[in-house]
Amino acid sequence: MLDRPIEITHVLPCPADPGKIRFHAEPPSDLRGALPYLNAVIPGAIYNHAALALTFHKEHRIICLYPRRITGAKADDVEDARAVLDWLRELINETWSRRGEIEPCYDRRERLTALAIYKLLPATNCRRCGLPTCLAFAVGLAAEDRSIMQCPPLFDAPFAGKRDVLLRMLCDAGYEVPNGFRPS
Repeated sequence: MLDRPIEITHVLPCPADPGKIRFHAEPPSDLRGALPYLNAVIPGAIYNHAALALTFHKEHRIICLYPRRITGAKADDVEDARAVLDWLRELINETWSRRGEIEPCYDRRERLTALAIYKLLPATNCRRCGLPTCLAFAVGLAAEDRSIMQCPPLFDAPFAGKRDVLLRMLCDAGYEVPNGFRPS
């Protein structure tokens, strides 16, 4: 599908993190047909079929694919952006070559709200997660900047019911949940 490298067309400062960059790039081929297949294989991706946009996180970076454009934010530097685009080219080509084995997914994953998550947290504001409040932790979890594993009280017996509901909710919404804690 992509017979040449993805070319970076613009590099800009990242408003979300001044120590990082954002970039725009142009794929050598139209990605329209690959987007539903990539939506099926990239964990946590959010696909908008009407807008033909697929957004996902690669570690701390945010990547958005459109048919003829790719944008990225929070890349460390130009070399990091180039490495992400090389990885992405390989993923796109591998996914496209296996498209006969992959069920394309046109569904749009909805992001969970911080308030919905907060209602299932212990609400102790114990700071063991490294944040000042459970609401701050809920915001981080909703944005996928935090892991449920960073809330130790949630794994205490009194909160088992809330934990199980939250784990199910996270799994159903496509959020990353450690294998040993995936609800059955």
